[in-house]
Amino acid sequence: MKAIDGYDKLRGGYYTPADISDFIVGWAIRNQKDCILEPSCGDGSFLSAIQRKEKSINYSIKNVTGIELEPTEAQKASVYGYKIVTGDFFTYYRDTIEGNCAYDVIVGNPPFIRYQNFDEQYRTVAFDLMRKHGFHPNRLMNIWLPFLLLSCEALSENGRIGMVIPAELFQVDYAAEARNYLSSHFDQLTLVTFKRIVFNDIQQEVVLLLGEKTSERKGIRVVELENLDELKKYGLSCLDKAETKELDHSSDKWVKYYLTNEELQILRIMNEDTRISDATDLYEINVGLVSGENDFFLSDWDTVIARGLQDDMKPIISRAEQVKGVYLSAEEYSQLRENGKRVSIFMPEDRPLEELSQSAQDYIAWGEAKGFNKNYKCRIRKRWYIVPTSWTADAFLIRQANLYPKMILNPTGALVTDTLHKVRFLDGINGGTVVAAFLNTYTLALSETLGRSYGGGVLTFEPGEMRRMRIPMKGAEKLDIQKIDQLQRAGKYEDILAYTDRLLLYDGLGLNSHEVDLLHSIWNKMRDRRLSRKQSS
Repeated sequence: MKAIDGYDKLRGGYYTPADISDFIVGWAIRNQKDCILEPSCGDGSFLSAIQRKEKSINYSIKNVTGIELEPTEAQKASVYGYKIVTGDFFTYYRDTIEGNCAYDVIVGNPPFIRYQNFDEQYRTVAFDLMRKHGFHPNRLMNIWLPFLLLSCEALSENGRIGMVIPAELFQVDYAAEARNYLSSHFDQLTLVTFKRIVFNDIQQEVVLLLGEKTSERKGIRVVELENLDELKKYGLSCLDKAETKELDHSSDKWVKYYLTNEELQILRIMNEDTRISDATDLYEINVGLVSGENDFFLSDWDTVIARGLQDDMKPIISRAEQVKGVYLSAEEYSQLRENGKRVSIFMPEDRPLEELSQSAQDYIAWGEAKGFNKNYKCRIRKRWYIVPTSWTADAFLIRQANLYPKMILNPTGALVTDTLHKVRFLDGINGGTVVAAFLNTYTLALSETLGRSYGGGVLTFEPGEMRRMRIPMKGAEKLDIQKIDQLQRAGKYEDILAYTDRLLLYDGLGLNSHEVDLLHSIWNKMRDRRLSRKQSS
């Protein structure tokens, strides 16, 4: 595998902290006769932990195998006296493990390498094995995933797995199949997470995944600790404090398991309530346009006038922060222009260059002199200066939200870049009521389980995730969008929710105060957790 940033940082040059390997080994190994595998042993962090385990229990653990691709690391690992295989895990799996051997315990910290950096020689073997076991690998996949899934396949009937896994497992689409598999393959899953980054040299959030194929206690539990100091302080006793939740055996994101059983129950009830509208019954959604070179296509109005391009420009919203409320009026758009914002996009008629205005021809020549026409998105077009567009947005949806996502009504007909998503309401749907109703506590709580958040704390949505949103529309016709717009601009989101919840949740759905409080608890907990990731990063 290629030596790149990200390879050494989760194993090899940047070792698994002893507190983590001791914790996982202490949980996983329960019998001196256990047959144990470490599929990516590096210099031997987990092997060292096994050796310390031997000393603490005063008996020898004989049947231990470590696999390591890099010869220098394998040499380091050999000092612990266990069997070390120098080679790649996937080839060893194909030639030795497949159909011949089952392990009682598999522990480790698999490499974290993206598809394009995963050596094709090993990737081919890994993906062939995955397909053989019924999985569907793709180009979005990261190497840790086949390590994890094939390790699970190598477990004995009562086997246990303990691995350090990127927190992507909770939420990325390429791990959806893995979530479904894990929830069906293990009686009990435990996920230990940290509020603080535990690998000092990287900003990659990790979880400790503990899986038992056979257990009297069935379900999933999430243990959230502050940092490694808490892991060391509480040890295995921290697991007993976590509430076990029922696994739903689906590919849904696992961030919901941070919630209590009571919170999960109210969310489940709401998600199944047929009185609440699915997004797909209200609107279509798609990504905004991609210009290929914003420095050419997007301009402030002074530049437009200076170049004489007034007739070749259309209004556009290019950044989420340009829309403060939930209603983009013509007056607000004009104010953006007056304030020098780049809210005009070069959109000449789709005609040969010589048929365009002289000012447009001059501008295109300037762009070509800058080399903008050589950008990938530009050069694959029939005419590089014509940006493809489709339907005009009735509204925008925030793609990356800080506190919460929102929808913005667009009566101006402005275009939008892919920093936001564009919305088109279905026939017969009053867009203003949808925009107004979108800001309610249930929809915001649901959004935290549908979107994805990384180290920066921003909640990000792809169109497919926004299509799974649900909005309570009973009573929405009573909402005043101008009032909500004013409150939004003033930053009074609590007043917005008090207003919309009363009409939509209390009056429209008949919820009681405890049920609404639970929805608030879900939203507050999930939002504050992801925002705390930004602070810790």
